Amino acid sequence: MGSPLSTTTGPAAPALALLRRPRDTLRRVATERIPDEREVVRRAAAGDRRAFEQIYRAYAPTLFSYVLVPMLGDRDDAQDCLRETFLSAHKHLATFTYQDGGLYPWLKTMAKNKARDLLRAAGRRQRLRGAFSEHLDAADEPPKNPAEEELQRAALRKRIEAILDTLNPRYAQVLRLRLLEDRSREECAELLEVKIGTLDVLLFRACKSFRAACDKEGLSLGGAIA
Repeated sequence: MGSPLSTTTGPAAPALALLRRPRDTLRRVATERIPDEREVVRRAAAGDRRAFEQIYRAYAPTLFSYVLVPMLGDRDDAQDCLRETFLSAHKHLATFTYQDGGLYPWLKTMAKNKARDLLRAAGRRQRLRGAFSEHLDAADEPPKNPAEEELQRAALRKRIEAILDTLNPRYAQVLRLRLLEDRSREECAELLEVKIGTLDVLLFRACKSFRAACDKEGLSLGGAIA
């Protein structure tokens, strides 16, 4: 399966090609600011690929090892957030106002925000998956026989599917892929042709829509979806 960046096109593609390189490049940890950083930032903001690569090589290892991995506790998730951090940095670098602290504090704040977004999205996914499991795999009173249990499960699944059918098709699709079929974030992003960060936003909105639809239909999820 390709990286979510493998389909990146347009002006950002050449400058971001380095984000698809092996993760071994993240083992080197930068401790000093880039020489002539203000000029490097200016060139990168103007579209200089080498300047942007210089920024990435200088600060990606530190962000990965000392900010994202400690916050997330998972190297794969940290890699996703690092990718999204530099995608955002590339997009917004032209609006960055250079200050005495340099570029790193700006990148660090951006990386922390990406990590927090991912943690919130992960919590919502887990709660929603638990809610689906509750309705598909359990009932308040145990059934009298396997045939009755299967009927109950089929009825609950049918009810959930009916609610999904009332949602925005995009929301229904991401919920089915991620939560009912339990596909990975990367696979879902590829199938939906979106970036990982976009997928998390889409899933968050889908969860809210699903919760509202369940409340409307009288299908209680308790506190499963925030």
